[in-house]
Amino acid sequence: MSARIIDGSAVAAELQQQIKQDVAKLKSENKQLPGLAIVVVSSPKARKNIAELKKRMCEKVGIPCEIHKLNPLSGQEDVIALIEKLNKDPKITGINIHPVPDHIDYRAVVQALDPAKDVEGVHPMNQGNFLIGDKKFVPFTPRAIMRLLESTGEDLKGKRAVIVGRSQHVGLPVGFLLLEKHATVSYAHSRSWYLEDVTRLADILIVAAGHPEMITGSMIKPGAIVIDVGTNMVGGHLVGDVEHHTAQRVAGWITPVPGGVGPMTVAMLLMNLVECCE
Repeated sequence: MSARIIDGSAVAAELQQQIKQDVAKLKSENKQLPGLAIVVVSSPKARKNIAELKKRMCEKVGIPCEIHKLNPLSGQEDVIALIEKLNKDPKITGINIHPVPDHIDYRAVVQALDPAKDVEGVHPMNQGNFLIGDKKFVPFTPRAIMRLLESTGEDLKGKRAVIVGRSQHVGLPVGFLLLEKHATVSYAHSRSWYLEDVTRLADILIVAAGHPEMITGSMIKPGAIVIDVGTNMVGGHLVGDVEHHTAQRVAGWITPVPGGVGPMTVAMLLMNLVECCE
């Protein structure tokens, strides 16, 4: 048995065409056009590359994009001042904040965001609205995961979903989205006892724990749908949280790394951005 590949790059390419059409429609109707600002405070090469990737995709669909790179030693007040400036800029309809260094309080930076420009869905107001069913701002990684699951054509109703990871931006919100599809949802994490006993029960296994190749083929239920959200640099190579060469022999469907969730997160970020203008 060899798992079928869930091609995130192909699905993202389809979404790019839809976004391009949506932007053209907004322009023809003389409506507010989307504009993205990306705030990069730290400077690892990979982070810069992600920002440039987002800008290139914006250019392909006709969305203006600005990358604001701050020195890694910038203070919290510098970041908040930039956010407040972008809040007031009428050309910017969405702000994407990349992870910040440890000396900056990420929550304080997020709270400085105009909730109407929070295309990530991380502002406390938008997170609260999401939990009560207001889906205007769905965090883009969970939204990408759900779109990839949809691309398999599998019915999620009644399926047992196990999420390995409990972050506020991925693990927790994707669980709520799965519940809406009538899946039965369980959470596990790197400190869960007998983790393999939990993961082997999953019809849908979503791994977003941030530990390279922690889930092996022996921990997967035969035929399961496996979504690998991990992005870990190991020996100069990008690997996921799933050990793919063993997982592919067991799973029914699996996302590759790279080429799975990654390109879809960028597409869903832009989808959120366009929807802010509609």
